[in-house]
Amino acid sequence: MKKRKWLMLGLSVFLLVFFGAVLGSGNFLKQPLGKEDRLLEAVQSIEQHVEKKNWELAKDKVEYASNAWRQIVNRIQYSVEREYMYDISGILSRIRGGIVAKDDAAVMEEVYFFYELWENLGR
Repeated sequence: MKKRKWLMLGLSVFLLVFFGAVLGSGNFLKQPLGKEDRLLEAVQSIEQHVEKKNWELAKDKVEYASNAWRQIVNRIQYSVEREYMYDISGILSRIRGGIVAKDDAAVMEEVYFFYELWENLGR
């Protein structure tokens, strides 16, 4: 009977620690783990291309950023607020629209809003 009690207590503690680690891992999991998920670098590159009016290169980078974001969302979906994920998805869509319209002011506004959300993601 004592063995079962300790087993249940140990399992409960393990699960609490495990779920705490998952919920607190958003800041770590948003970092790139490969070459296909470098979202922050892609957005910085978009900013540079828009400043130089290289719209085709910016368009390529926004596609890369969208694909990278899809990979990152799968990792962080349990450890960050869903609202942040929706906001970043919306920002990437508005950046894509601004690039198609060649509206550098709109793109830059969204890029800096992205930086703010990215910094707070997983905190």
